Amino acid sequence: KSSMLIQKIKQDLVSHIKSGDKIKISITRLLIAALKDKEISLRNNQDFDELINDNIVMEIINKMIKQRKIAAQTYEEAKRADLAEKEIEEAKLLNHYLPSQLSQDQLNNEVEEIIKTVEAQSLRDMGKVMKVIKENLSGKCDMQLASDLVKSKLS
Repeated sequence: KSSMLIQKIKQDLVSHIKSGDKIKISITRLLIAALKDKEISLRNNQDFDELINDNIVMEIINKMIKQRKIAAQTYEEAKRADLAEKEIEEAKLLNHYLPSQLSQDQLNNEVEEIIKTVEAQSLRDMGKVMKVIKENLSGKCDMQLASDLVKSKLS
């Protein structure tokens, strides 16, 4: 039984192909390819009953969005606004599959709550905190942002 998110992505690909939207077709195909890669590596690394779940899908989507943002920045610096625009457009399309993102305040509150819950005292406890954040907030926030926040609160 594959994840609901994967089902949705595959259905979207079919409708993008029907509508002939080239950018959407291309980014959706890239996403499906990335998911297939992940599935193959999971299959090789462990028992196959650990099929791709929505959290893994969101992780991959977040990684792809981050890549698009970095590429867009690079294109901007190279004065290639046309290419930067394409990357930003792709990031927006990928974002569509993620749950709504937490605001800075919400993230702050969640992180403080988790720090209290795991009774983290210092930077040594950062791993424990990040593990809980990953389990609960995966896909809902930028993990780098969460990590920086934890670091600042624990140091």
